[in-house]
Amino acid sequence: MKYEMSSPFLFFFFGRLAVVTFMLVFANFLHAAEPKSAWQAEWESTVEAAKKEGKVTVYMWQGGNLEKVVQAFQKKYPEIQLTTAGGRGSSFIVRITTEMRASKYLADICICGVTSPYKVLHQQANALDPIKPAFVLPEVKDTSKWWQGKHHFQDPEGQYIFAYRGEPAGTRVFYNSDLVKPYDFKSYWDLLDPKWKGKIVAVDPNESSGGWRIFYYNPQLGPEFVKRLFAEMELVYTRDERQAANWLAVGKYPFGFFLSGIPEAKSQGLPVDELPEANMKEPTALYTGANGTIALMKQAPHPNAAKVFINWFLSREGQIAFQEIMNTPINQAQSMREDIPMDPIPVAYRRKPGVNYIPMFTPDRMDAAPLLQLFKETAKK
Repeated sequence: MKYEMSSPFLFFFFGRLAVVTFMLVFANFLHAAEPKSAWQAEWESTVEAAKKEGKVTVYMWQGGNLEKVVQAFQKKYPEIQLTTAGGRGSSFIVRITTEMRASKYLADICICGVTSPYKVLHQQANALDPIKPAFVLPEVKDTSKWWQGKHHFQDPEGQYIFAYRGEPAGTRVFYNSDLVKPYDFKSYWDLLDPKWKGKIVAVDPNESSGGWRIFYYNPQLGPEFVKRLFAEMELVYTRDERQAANWLAVGKYPFGFFLSGIPEAKSQGLPVDELPEANMKEPTALYTGANGTIALMKQAPHPNAAKVFINWFLSREGQIAFQEIMNTPINQAQSMREDIPMDPIPVAYRRKPGVNYIPMFTPDRMDAAPLLQLFKETAKK
């Protein structure tokens, strides 16, 4: 059977089709004509300029899985070749300053630790540009997304050395679980019990002052507590942390202060552990770790690529990658961002709401000179 559509029906059908087509075209026109926000326009032009530069160089403290974290940027922006350089301790900081003295500006960004970027790069070498003007993405600029509702900086000007990482430092007091009952300790002052005299091995303050500074600048411990440790407890000092960890594991010493390698030893079934910070009545320190700050180098050779890297690294995406990659069964790291999942971090190692942490990355708590002077004077006596 053959059907035919009447002229009125065809007129109605094609008329409606024309109206729908016009509305779609008009909507697309409005969308295309809609002006971009200032940050979008700036971001797009920065990314295009970065692709033309084609390279970004990151000097960093190479520890944990940080190299894998920054390589995630390479996957995101394959047009920008990522080059990394660095090492442990202050070696790569010395490399930066040596290059700059030779008028070689090779580094764009420094992912640094605590002392060297402030004392060497900022104060002595004047090698840093303000990093805040490099923030483009609203989610990076928005201080409500960060711990305590603000950006944290190492420098007192609040401009140069951005602290993006911050986890509770723990007690940094390790013990042999065959010789010590950890829940007998409710305060650090309990460590001054004469029965532990001569039974504590500790890192020499001249070798590494980080843990000692946590004691020294804790308002409920301070110089008096540290002085009594030095003067009364007959501590055994070492510059070989691994050897000291072995001594702790075999029971030569019941306690070890500020040692490395303890989580690995514990994972191997050795009788070592850390005093639980929850036991202690004194406030807990907040620590950025050896690679918890980021800075923009002066005269960066690839300024646009550096800006793209900084914004990606501090974005929600970048900091999620940071936490997922950096956290392992023996290492923990927490971003200062508060709007990202904390699942990769064991509950015991996360920042806790309402806790009055003591930030250890501020200039007034980075100065080891008073501590070392106290150690020198006490050692003489």
